[in-house]
Amino acid sequence: MLYFVNGLFLLTGIVLLLIGITVLVRYSQYEELITNRFFNLAGFVIATAVIILIGSVLGFYGAISQHFYVVSGYVIVLLVILVFEIAITIVGYALSDDSVSEIRTTMAESLQLYGTKIEVAQIWDNLQREFECCGVTGRFDWNPITQIPVSCCHIDYGTVSPFQCGMDNAYIAGCAISLGEFLASQAHIFAVAALTMTCIQVILTALGAYLAWRTKYEEVELES
Repeated sequence: MLYFVNGLFLLTGIVLLLIGITVLVRYSQYEELITNRFFNLAGFVIATAVIILIGSVLGFYGAISQHFYVVSGYVIVLLVILVFEIAITIVGYALSDDSVSEIRTTMAESLQLYGTKIEVAQIWDNLQREFECCGVTGRFDWNPITQIPVSCCHIDYGTVSPFQCGMDNAYIAGCAISLGEFLASQAHIFAVAALTMTCIQVILTALGAYLAWRTKYEEVELES
């Protein structure tokens, strides 16, 4: 039974690790535009997954040794992970609700560096082309800073220079909403995954506690 419990526990760790790394890579594309809350959440998911992988070693040892204190230590690990997964669920849902407001200030600050930092310009150009958006709240954000970048406009195949991107042909939507919705979807993935793992973890913790009690009971019988 403990082999089954620990095998399922190990599987949840692998799933969380894959999700955490995948979302972290997606977040890193927009590192200059988003706050640390997004990276902290991804890092916490990955850390939780690593703890699960390490804790599963204790679980397999407990299954082999059938020692009460080893199994009890494993149950404590299950309880800690349960608390972590509940925390991920809460933070994930909260972040998915306020992603747009969370990044608006950071995006506005980075916009000021468009003409001075090539890496910021590259991120903004890629963002505006990918999401077909312009500026933070709209194309008017570029007026006091510089001319509207070409990435703010749709360019048809076969278009030749000179091409002018201006107020009349720039994308209308602001990138804060577009990027915020994308980030919210990633945070929502964390929340749903953690909620699913929490439900599984409750069952695993209950089974682990039962197995710890049974191990103790069997030790007492052997001693008597």
